[in-house]
Amino acid sequence: MAIQNDGPNGHFTGKVGSVYGYVLNGQNIIRGARRPSSKKPTEAVLLNRKKIKVAAQFLGHLTPIVRYGYKNLAPKGSRVGPVQLAQSHVFKECIELDENNNPFVNPQKVLLFRGALATPTGGRMDREEGSVTIYWNVNPQYTNEFYKIHIVLYDVEGEVGFLPAEVKASAGECVVTHPILQRTTNPLHVCIAFTNVYEETFSDSVYLGVL
Repeated sequence: MAIQNDGPNGHFTGKVGSVYGYVLNGQNIIRGARRPSSKKPTEAVLLNRKKIKVAAQFLGHLTPIVRYGYKNLAPKGSRVGPVQLAQSHVFKECIELDENNNPFVNPQKVLLFRGALATPTGGRMDREEGSVTIYWNVNPQYTNEFYKIHIVLYDVEGEVGFLPAEVKASAGECVVTHPILQRTTNPLHVCIAFTNVYEETFSDSVYLGVL
């Protein structure tokens, strides 16, 4: 059964005979019933499925981060949302193959934030007992109080630590004592990004390495 919307000339949602109607990303879609393929999937198809799976698994626990970090690339009303843009980025630009031809995501290539601000340079880390000090070069364009640093620490098993606008970009360093440093024994990936908290804009994130 289908539901008619907006009068006799409007779109419908549901099934009429063998035709389906629905709304996808704000657009009215009408299609026929899908028929399962009887062909055996090729190696390329199987590899593509694996890539889709590993990309989705990698971003699973990072979804709130990329929903925020990609929001300016996909404002409300966009056909493609911020999470979908992040998934596309990881799938197309961040997946590599191991010696057994199995796909995996290279965290060094992943951008958790995207934007027009200049990216931080000179990033490095010093790990100490219970803390890590993060350093970056001070950008002379980003010295007023609106410019801050976002910091993300995560492992691939599901632990995430997000420190939004933690310190001024002009500070050039930040001592991080987030509980994630004691909570996980897995390698922690670290990235930073500049943000303008007044305009809510970002730079692309920069990968600093593994703790």
